Amino acid sequence: MVFSADLWCVQALRDAGTVCDLNTRTPPIPSPSDAQVDERRVLYEIIRTVSSSVDLEQVLGAIVELVTEQTRAHATLIFIAEGPDEDLVLQSVSDDTYRDQIGSVRMKRGEGLAGWVAKHREPVFIAENALQDPRVKYFPEFEEEKYQSIVSVPLIAPDSELIGVIALHAEAPRVFTEEDAAFVIHSASLVASAIVNARLYEAARRRVRELEGLSALSNVVSTAATLDDLLPVAVTRALPLLQAESAHIYLLDRGDRLQRHASAPEVGDAPSAVTVSELAESRRTGSTSAVQATLGAALWGASAEPGALLVPMLADGEVLGALVVHTAAGRRFSPDDRELAASIASQIAVGIKKIRLIEGLEERNLIKDFFADLAAGRFADGLSSRARRLGCDFTQPKLALVAIGWRDAGDEERATALERFRASLVRALPGVLVDQRDEEAVALVPALGADESDALRRLEKALGEGANRLPLVVGVSSPCLGAAALATGLQEARQAALAAPVIVDAPAVVPYDGLGPYKYLLRVPLDGDVRDRQRDALRKLGDYDRQRQAQLTRTLEEFLRQRGNISATAQALYVHPNTLRQRLRRIEELTGISIKGDDWLMIEIALKLIRLEEALGRQA
Repeated sequence: MVFSADLWCVQALRDAGTVCDLNTRTPPIPSPSDAQVDERRVLYEIIRTVSSSVDLEQVLGAIVELVTEQTRAHATLIFIAEGPDEDLVLQSVSDDTYRDQIGSVRMKRGEGLAGWVAKHREPVFIAENALQDPRVKYFPEFEEEKYQSIVSVPLIAPDSELIGVIALHAEAPRVFTEEDAAFVIHSASLVASAIVNARLYEAARRRVRELEGLSALSNVVSTAATLDDLLPVAVTRALPLLQAESAHIYLLDRGDRLQRHASAPEVGDAPSAVTVSELAESRRTGSTSAVQATLGAALWGASAEPGALLVPMLADGEVLGALVVHTAAGRRFSPDDRELAASIASQIAVGIKKIRLIEGLEERNLIKDFFADLAAGRFADGLSSRARRLGCDFTQPKLALVAIGWRDAGDEERATALERFRASLVRALPGVLVDQRDEEAVALVPALGADESDALRRLEKALGEGANRLPLVVGVSSPCLGAAALATGLQEARQAALAAPVIVDAPAVVPYDGLGPYKYLLRVPLDGDVRDRQRDALRKLGDYDRQRQAQLTRTLEEFLRQRGNISATAQALYVHPNTLRQRLRRIEELTGISIKGDDWLMIEIALKLIRLEEALGRQA
């Protein structure tokens, strides 16, 4: 029978054992009977119970006992609506026989009699033959074949939110009366209010626990000096905060591979590593859900494991890894759990980023000192052991390289280009050791391929192509084996970088062996006190170019490179031949040099020496 409205007054059953509608008429209010007095006593007892505790489990336990006592029910069950779909989950039961079913028995809205009551928000009273009602769902674990009478009432909060359902079952020959049903309806509002209060209290307690746990985790993050200090403690602290059975932390390595670094309380069957495909696209879109889907697919395939939660660990928009937790059987993560897990993952990510930055600074200092000692020939003081610690094997052939800014690059442009070159170099040549500063980058790279061709090809790729070409010149040494050879190799690489302006017109990779005769010019003392007519004249030409933003020096260089061919020179400079002839006459006027009469080789050498002076001046 379906109830709606106030049922303090009830109608006598018209036919015993039938379902009756109490909404047909309202009888006069009778004088209080002994049953009503007893009912009120129990209601007052429920009120007292509700007022004396805010622990949900205690409140529900006391209520089912009082209701069972008053109605002489054989089983009283309370279902609570929870989860995004608000499924009904068994939360309390009067019969100890069924306590193991708490938390595991659940029904959808509209499923079973309790689900029907929840969906329609109306009470139901079935006096007998309950299992014949099509709305009843049979649960074998409750042995429901022995029950013939059922009262099921919705629990509705003061704000009209459906809290759950209270259901009473009676075995034959006991049958519930309409007075029993009315009593349960009267009790329902008290039960709903008690659950609301208990939930508020539990939410407050949970927030306090969460804040305490997050505070403790924050302390771990701030004090941890290494990932070994941070990750095991962080994953252990995540367990009680999320009420999880197990938790794991996976970190992404440079190859987009998820590597498990910490687990609590034990590893279990969690994979040690998985490859993450399509993560680059997820990073590009900046979508957290896309990152979750990609990481989840890597760990679980097409769909996530039941009772599992995966949260990406992000810091400054960078995906560092994932926090993965699993619940106990039957429990699901709530939206609050997900929000808390996101906070935990965020804190861990901040800690990882901080530690990596510190380790990066320490490693850069170690690398800086290593290169300083190597260049100075200080091979003692454990240089070989430091090399092994940094991943540099002196027994394998290597190339030394020095990258400096191109002659037209400003300080900021050069520093940015060097940082980009370092990042590209690390990707292009695994095993590279780089010391990158604002003014230059020094590195040791594996000598790959026949005649180092593969290594040089990768260096060209790291420097970029076309419009993406970095404004740098990269000097590369001959192959080196051993610390002493590498010390010499660093000198060769620097000489090649400095000599680049005399042999190339744009940013390039310049091997030392490719300098040809110009490497001998590098050994000529560039003494500014030595008087030389041609160098002095060409310096004046350079000053004129800088003051007037002219290109006379560049014109003279190209003219000498083309061996005096007017047509070829004009074409290379994109000027008319007559314009070229005018420039040459202006050069003669400014410098006193005779284009036709003076030795072109001496003029060209003087120009190269000036270029070297300028390069050395920028480095000084």
